[in-house]
Amino acid sequence: MDKVALRALDLEAIDNTLYEPKYEELTARQCFDVKNDVPAGAETYAYNVLTRSGVAKIIANAADDLPLVDVDLKREFIRIYTIAVGFTYTTQELRAAQLAGMPVDAMKAGVARRAAAEKENKIAWIGDSKYNIKGIVNTTGIQVENVAQGAKGSTKWKDKTSAEIVEDIRLLRKKVTVLPGHANSANLCLCVPADQFEELNRRYSDYDARTIMEVIKSYQWFNMIHRVSDLKGVGTGGTDSMLVMDCSPEVMQLIIPMDLTRLDPEWKYPKWTIPAEERIAGVVTRYPMGVARGDGI
Repeated sequence: MDKVALRALDLEAIDNTLYEPKYEELTARQCFDVKNDVPAGAETYAYNVLTRSGVAKIIANAADDLPLVDVDLKREFIRIYTIAVGFTYTTQELRAAQLAGMPVDAMKAGVARRAAAEKENKIAWIGDSKYNIKGIVNTTGIQVENVAQGAKGSTKWKDKTSAEIVEDIRLLRKKVTVLPGHANSANLCLCVPADQFEELNRRYSDYDARTIMEVIKSYQWFNMIHRVSDLKGVGTGGTDSMLVMDCSPEVMQLIIPMDLTRLDPEWKYPKWTIPAEERIAGVVTRYPMGVARGDGI
């Protein structure tokens, strides 16, 4: 049996590709703070939600009815799952690489990394119904509303005027910014699907050469505006949605106890299999009201 060895040079080329940052490819890691200090061996991640009760009041001289405040801690748990992916090299591919004195083509590792990144991204945005994982769009307790109809009787942005689109965004943003502590958040984010993102590049009007996007940015409403393809069809009745979120780490984080990691190669004639895995719990939303979803765009 001909067993051609994988060299350290080959594995280094694979690792460099597997560990290449994913920030420019998909949007979850651009929007959410990544928490990676959770042990990879943990099966669940727990966090405390604090609620306060009681208020101060004016009391009479020498009165003993002192108003008391209290705090209640509720512990929440989310499960941690494994994303797994693998790829193979045949003995002939290894022979050819060794003959040329080069490492094996790391393109397969790049495809594996992309597949894992796409799964990670989808879990963050829409979850996985098979494993009862909630994404940010369907987390219990977020604010959800249908956008208003425009002058043409449609809620879709392609049928609305520029002013109507801007008003849709303003009203959804308001649902977050009126909440205590969120009015001046430095991490307010607007996310829209691909088609609607391109609508924002439409000229604002015949009298204003700016795009809708430029008008919105001029108001300084958002720290980030992202195109998120996963928001297509996630709204009520399968409609497209936009999100306005306070992406501050105390509000939400993407929990990744272990980033994509290459495991030991496995040999079975006539090929080597290179497995890789990632540990992920998805997005933990500690304050769901800090997320507003607008459906029907």
